[in-house]
Amino acid sequence: MSGETISFWNKTVKKTQYPQPPKDLETDILIIGSGITGITCAYCLALNGARPIVIEAGGLCDGTTGNTTGKVTIQHDIIYSNLLKKHGRDFAQGYADSQTEALNFVRRQVKELSIDCQLADTTSYIYAQTREEKDQVKAEYEIARDLGIDAEFTEIPGFPPGNMGMLGFRDQAAFHPVRYVNALAAAAAENGAIIYCDTKAVKLQKEDDAIRIFCEKDIEIRTKHLVMATQYPFYDGPNLFFTRLYAKRSYGIAVSTANDWPEGNFINVGEPSRSIRTHVENGKKVLIVVGEGHPTGRGAQDTQLHYEALVQFADQIAGAKEVLAKWSAQDYDTPDQLPYIGRISDNSNIYVASGFGKWGLTNGTLAGNMISELILNGNCRYEEIYSRKRKDYSSSIGKTISAVLTPVGELIKSKLEFPESCSDLKQGEGRSINFEGQKAGIYRDFDDTVTILDISCTHMSTELNFNSAEKSWDCPAHGGRYSVEGKLLEGPPKDSLKVLFQGKFSELAIK
Repeated sequence: MSGETISFWNKTVKKTQYPQPPKDLETDILIIGSGITGITCAYCLALNGARPIVIEAGGLCDGTTGNTTGKVTIQHDIIYSNLLKKHGRDFAQGYADSQTEALNFVRRQVKELSIDCQLADTTSYIYAQTREEKDQVKAEYEIARDLGIDAEFTEIPGFPPGNMGMLGFRDQAAFHPVRYVNALAAAAAENGAIIYCDTKAVKLQKEDDAIRIFCEKDIEIRTKHLVMATQYPFYDGPNLFFTRLYAKRSYGIAVSTANDWPEGNFINVGEPSRSIRTHVENGKKVLIVVGEGHPTGRGAQDTQLHYEALVQFADQIAGAKEVLAKWSAQDYDTPDQLPYIGRISDNSNIYVASGFGKWGLTNGTLAGNMISELILNGNCRYEEIYSRKRKDYSSSIGKTISAVLTPVGELIKSKLEFPESCSDLKQGEGRSINFEGQKAGIYRDFDDTVTILDISCTHMSTELNFNSAEKSWDCPAHGGRYSVEGKLLEGPPKDSLKVLFQGKFSELAIK
C-alpha cells in the first residue's frame, strides 16, 4: 500500500485554483472555509444579490468535505429514536424534514447547473450484527416510517458479513463531493461571490460596527457579518466549544475489486465502524470503505493498522485487488448528535456551523442554507433544532462530562509520561524524547533530516502524540493536528509549534 494519503475525491479531480486577496479588504459578508458549508452559503447569498467573500487557509475543499464517503443521506446512524425520546415527535420530524431539504437542494443544483459529479440515487442501509443492535434497528424503522421516511427493514444474505438485518432509507444519494463543491464554487463566483485561497485567518477583533479579521501575510479583512464554516469554530464567543465538541479521526480507502457487491450506502451500528458505498469512475466500479474511527490522538500506536483493517474488510466483502487511494478525515461530534448551526450569541453577526459528526454533506448543505437565510432575513426555519442554546438532556450529560474530563486526563497523563530515547529511530518515524531537559517530539525524515518540536499543543498545552500513518502530531484532548515541521494543520489551536532543532540525524548530540 502506497504511503501517500490523499482522498480518492481529491486524487481524481483538477480543482479550480483561486488567488490570494490584496492586503486590505472590506465586505458585508466574510465566510471562512471553502468546504460544502462555506461554498453553499456563498452560493445562496450570491443568488440573492449579495457579494460575499470566502477565504480558505489551504485550497478549495482541502478539509473534511474532500475526505468523506460522499454519501448524501438523511440516515445518520441511529438518530431518530434518540431525537424522539429526548425531544419529542415534532423535533424529530423537523430534523428529518431539514435533512431532506438539504438532500433535495443538492439534487436541484446538480440538475440546474448540470454538475458532473456522478450523483446516483441509492438506498442507505444501517445494519445490525447483534440481537441488541437488531432491536435498535427495528425500533428506528418504526419511528422512521411514522416520520414519513420511505423505509424498509430487510436483509441481504451475507452482505455485509455477519449482518442480522438492516434498515434501508430509499431515495438517498451518493456523489463525488469535490466535483460538486468545485462546480458550486464556480457558480457562486459567477453570481458575485469572491473566493480567495491560501489565506489563513489567525485573529478576530470586534469593533463598534464591524468585525476585523487578521490573516497571515499581513492581510486584514473588515466585515459586517462573519460566517465560520471551519468545522471547528475559529472564534469561541461565550460558548466554550472545546467542552462541547470532541474530535474523531477516521480512515478511508478506495479499492478495485475482483468480485461484485450489492449497490447501496451501508454502515454498521456498532464498533469498529464500517461505512461502505459504491462509486463509478470512468465506467468502473470502485468500492469506498471508511471506518476505524477513534478520538483524535488516541488511536492505534501504529496508525497504519487502521488502513490495513479496512483493506482486510474490503477483501472479505468483494476481493480487494488494488488500493486506489487511502486517506483520513477529522470530524467533530456533539454530546447529543446534533450540530450547532446559527448565531454564536444572541443578536450577533457571527455565525457558526460545527459538530456535524460523520454527516457533513447534508448538515453542511443545510448549514449553508440556514446561515444565508439568517443573514438575509434575520431568521430561518429549523433554528431552534440546531441552536447552540438547546437543552442538555440527562442521557447526554454523561457524554458531555466524559468529553470534558477525558482531555483533562490526557493533559495530566501527557505531563507525567517519560519520553523515549531516539537512538533506534528509523526514517519516517517520530516519537517523544527528552531534549535539553524538556519533553519534545522528534521526527526523522527519509532524507535523514530530523525535526525536533516543542510538542505541547498551542491550544491548551496537552502533549501531542505521533500519527505514524499521516506523519503528523495529533492532540488527544481537542483534536489539534500539526505537520512534522510543526505547521498547524487543523483543529482549535491558532499557532504552529516551536521548532527546537532541525538538521541531520548524525548531528544530534542526544541519542
